[in-house]
Amino acid sequence: MTGSATADFDARLHRVAIDFVVPPGCPQIDQAVMLAEDLVASGFPGDATVEVAALRRDAARSDAEPLVRSMLAEHGIDLPTPSDEDAEYRLLLRAFGFWDLPMGDFYSPFLQRLPTWDEQDDLDRALIVLVDDLDHATDPAKKREVERRMRAAVRDALGR
Repeated sequence: MTGSATADFDARLHRVAIDFVVPPGCPQIDQAVMLAEDLVASGFPGDATVEVAALRRDAARSDAEPLVRSMLAEHGIDLPTPSDEDAEYRLLLRAFGFWDLPMGDFYSPFLQRLPTWDEQDDLDRALIVLVDDLDHATDPAKKREVERRMRAAVRDALGR
């Protein structure tokens, strides 16, 4: 595979992972199956990937989810099942900082889950200041720079 093909597959794998993270957690199983089909067709022989490629595109989430999670793990993407709201929030942060979750998918869930000021940690406070900067930025380049700083803050706080 070429570098650009690998990058494309990585981006698609992260998009599948994001679909499991973003509330309300409505993953597009068909996208996961099509990605697995493409990976197999390009010569990736992983067992979990082959199992997902063999699914029907309209497979039920209950049937597909464990297989898709195994496929993601096979490609180095650990997608834990959050046990509580705090774990869901940390997973949302990870998806934003490390998997390039689009700002539109991050913004509302972040604000909804943001702890009260007294319960915020350094990362929460840094992000809320940056969200304010983002809201006041009018130039698209400045908005992109603030978003880049937000992602960097998450990566630094959660560990690269």
